[in-house]
Amino acid sequence: MESPHLIFLKSAVNNKPAPSEQLRDALHRLDHMLTDLTNDLRVTYAGPYVGLNHTPRQHQICVAEQQWSLQERGWGVAICTSHPVHGWRAEWRLAAVSRERLPLVVNALPALFAGYAAAVDVSPAASRPSTRRIHEIAELFAH
Repeated sequence: MESPHLIFLKSAVNNKPAPSEQLRDALHRLDHMLTDLTNDLRVTYAGPYVGLNHTPRQHQICVAEQQWSLQERGWGVAICTSHPVHGWRAEWRLAAVSRERLPLVVNALPALFAGYAAAVDVSPAASRPSTRRIHEIAELFAH
């Protein structure tokens, strides 16, 4: 049986009404899951853009080793600045985005998982169990 928070997020894709508190809770749980998976896989991926209307390509969802703060560094998924000078600089975790960006992040999840599954497939980590789990999540969001 699939995780309830993943099923909830899948049902919220394409702007289906959902309370923002529940969306944030589900994204927080997803973030924890992805931290474990990405730490095992260690495959970087530049995912879909989630910029707002006036700057649509300024932010994107990235999987990488993130510098969360001066003291905290680790693999995970973040909304990153996609400026060529700054590279990928983590701005927010998935659940910490503004209310305007929240639906963009939720609607980008199918593309994030499809793209990350493809990136992992061509990496040295392709045979790891975490790869199978990423594919299961991508399959859930694809249908």
